Amino acid sequence: MKRLTLTAVAFTVALSGCADIQKQTGLDSKALGAAGGAAVGCVGGALLAKISGQNAAAGCAVGAIAGGLIGFEKARQEEIAEAVRVQQEAIAAFGPMPAGMQIKMEPIKTVAVMVTDKTTNQTKAVESFDSVDMEIPLKLKGTAGYDSALAKLGAFAVKKADERGASNIDRAMSVSDAKTNKFLPETNSTRTPKGNVVTVSKTVDNATQRGVERITVRARKLESTVVS
Repeated sequence: MKRLTLTAVAFTVALSGCADIQKQTGLDSKALGAAGGAAVGCVGGALLAKISGQNAAAGCAVGAIAGGLIGFEKARQEEIAEAVRVQQEAIAAFGPMPAGMQIKMEPIKTVAVMVTDKTTNQTKAVESFDSVDMEIPLKLKGTAGYDSALAKLGAFAVKKADERGASNIDRAMSVSDAKTNKFLPETNSTRTPKGNVVTVSKTVDNATQRGVERITVRARKLESTVVS
């Protein structure tokens, strides 16, 4: 899905005439004229509304008030939704499960980041993606489904590293399973094609259920930020 922050919208508005803006948003000249000094927020809200399939006029009103918070929060919501899709796709990669076997997944974990709108001085705690994880039965290791699922999680980790500057892939087994599977604790780092770091760690502990490998993809935490 296309992502558009109001900073990008402001740049677009600066390069576009009113006719072009009306064409993109579907707003008439009266609506644009009424926006007055809040034009950037109005048009940003309208474009974001159109992208998400909502009413452009309503998006204009919200955009004029909230400004850059709309784009930031929408991007965070899309990021969380993407993590849900990746988790589901990783599970689907295994196909039908053998009787009595299942893949356990936890809800996507989020963490609040404080965001301040420079224009309105409004500050809001926005939930952002933190991590996605799943527990895979060790009996599935070495299967095509296992390799495909790890590839999907790995690709997601690379994307998060490029978006956040860094990401982690944590793999864990119980002490007894680690011994059986020659799974040794270690930490290695690699760089994405864009030069960002993905750190892969193997952990052995009895906090992990026996018979499974727990895999977690975690993105670098967002810092409190100011948007405009």
